[in-house]
Amino acid sequence: MKSWEEIRDWRRAKRAELRSRRLGVPREAKDRLRAIATRLVREHVPDISIACTGFYWPFKGEVDLRHFVRGLVADGGEAALPVVVERAHPLEFWSWRPHAKLQRGIWNIPIPADRAPVRPTLLLVPLVGFDGAGYRLGYGGGYYDRTLAQASPRPMTIGIGYELGRLDSIHPQPHDIPLDAIVTENGFTWIRKPDGAAHGAAAETGLSNETRMDREMLLDLLGEMLVAERAGARSVGRMSNEAPSSAVGLVLREVARDEARFCAMLTFHINRLGGTPSLATGAFYDKVMALRDADQRLDLLNRGQGWVVRRLQEALPRISDAALRADLQDMLDVHARNIATCARLGPLPKLEQQSAHAAQGN
Repeated sequence: MKSWEEIRDWRRAKRAELRSRRLGVPREAKDRLRAIATRLVREHVPDISIACTGFYWPFKGEVDLRHFVRGLVADGGEAALPVVVERAHPLEFWSWRPHAKLQRGIWNIPIPADRAPVRPTLLLVPLVGFDGAGYRLGYGGGYYDRTLAQASPRPMTIGIGYELGRLDSIHPQPHDIPLDAIVTENGFTWIRKPDGAAHGAAAETGLSNETRMDREMLLDLLGEMLVAERAGARSVGRMSNEAPSSAVGLVLREVARDEARFCAMLTFHINRLGGTPSLATGAFYDKVMALRDADQRLDLLNRGQGWVVRRLQEALPRISDAALRADLQDMLDVHARNIATCARLGPLPKLEQQSAHAAQGN
């Protein structure tokens, strides 16, 4: 096949075949894949509980991850469902919580009744078919490809599907965007997993060997930042849940999404440099949660963000890895912006009495 017309016809036929086979999967096999997928995603994405996870409402035999996502929200994460707001345009992701009111969207798939757009840091994407390069055969609308093409920053993408959908190739075109990982009943496969090679680390910046941070120093810095960012993400996530519908809550949820995004970025670079990302949450989280006054919590949060800014200001001139330096500069800039935003919030509403679940730190 060479022409787009031939490939399009082949995809249409293959899509119908795979959907028919998927509908015939026995119930016990579906349950098994759901259990495997949820376990493997948690294992390979350790910060998923603080992520903003875009997922899908199961449709025509897709793997049902709703119970899994409910658990993520209960753990303090965010979730969102894709919404077609205009045909042949990128998707929007609208915030979703368990028991939220839903309405019927395109193809009668449920979507949130209230439009509250968010920016997911992780997408769980349904698969009709897929190939070894991570290219996805979907329903033919191109919505995920359009969405990923314009997303900045781009979320991590994990395709969820059955092994029966594996193809030699979907014959990718310039508009097709590969996923980062694929999960089937046969396991979890990274497509864009960092390989440990420090690409770009030798970029010349005019630094002397005495001034430049070496690999071990970089790993120490990134590990320190990761533990701190995870603590920040959990702290701000809890604070935003205590004011879910207020303007303050909206600001804090945006800050929490930034913190989760930087956890993913730091994990990526630690892996890229051949290190092992820590799963720890810094003591900063306990310090914030120990305060009973919302304004004191926000003040401590801003002081923590200020520490990150100062730490990065000290380190950046000594980093020669261009890709890492650019990502850390972005992290510094966003933290400085969030400090200013949080400082403008003014007096916060008094904290409500926490539930037993929240008081236990869950």
